[in-house]
Amino acid sequence: MNKNNLHYIALLLLILLIAGISLANMQSVTVNFLLVQFKLPLIILILLCVLLGAFVMTLVNFSKGFSLKKELKSTQKQLEEEKKEVKIEEKITTKKAPFGAFFMLF
Repeated sequence: MNKNNLHYIALLLLILLIAGISLANMQSVTVNFLLVQFKLPLIILILLCVLLGAFVMTLVNFSKGFSLKKELKSTQKQLEEEKKEVKIEEKITTKKAPFGAFFMLF
């Protein structure tokens, strides 16, 4: 079984689970939201709450991802600066190396 088949099987099981929950929760409930009162089937209310939670978590993940990208750019910039400093130090030490290498032999 490849990965796509497992995704389809998981999706089918999820759909069957939602259908089972839907059949068990068909009674209407009264919802008081702000100043409005209305009736909804319980499963619709549950699904709306799940979707709202998923939306909020998506927003949280986007903001976290944005801050991580910003931190990554900053770290990459710092790494490039460090690499430049190392190259400069290597140039300085290679120019001094022949003279310094002579004294290191003794």
